[in-house]
Amino acid sequence: MARRLYHKGTLIAVAGAISLAIAVGLAFLPVADYWILAFLMLGLLLIMFGIRWEMTADIRTVSGPALTHLHWLARFCPRAAELLEREPIPLWRDAFQVDAACRKRGRDNNAPRH
Repeated sequence: MARRLYHKGTLIAVAGAISLAIAVGLAFLPVADYWILAFLMLGLLLIMFGIRWEMTADIRTVSGPALTHLHWLARFCPRAAELLEREPIPLWRDAFQVDAACRKRGRDNNAPRH
């Protein structure tokens, strides 16, 4: 199965939402208030950090594993090959667009013909 490029900020924000859900669940149990407060603070901090990560990810260059993924993708998708020719180390913004386009192209090519 092929690797994917993930929005790490979104995953961090989801972890924050899970932490908030745990805090709400703990509110109905006989536990100390500081545990509830700790999970609330952790959840809010994770959500804020995840949003910040997503807002600044577009202007950073891709990581090593993502670059390896793009090189692998370039074997099958001309858009990825074009991106790597144009920029040896592309930005996350471009990598996400190319990854989505190549996946859509792969799904369209593998769709059954009726």
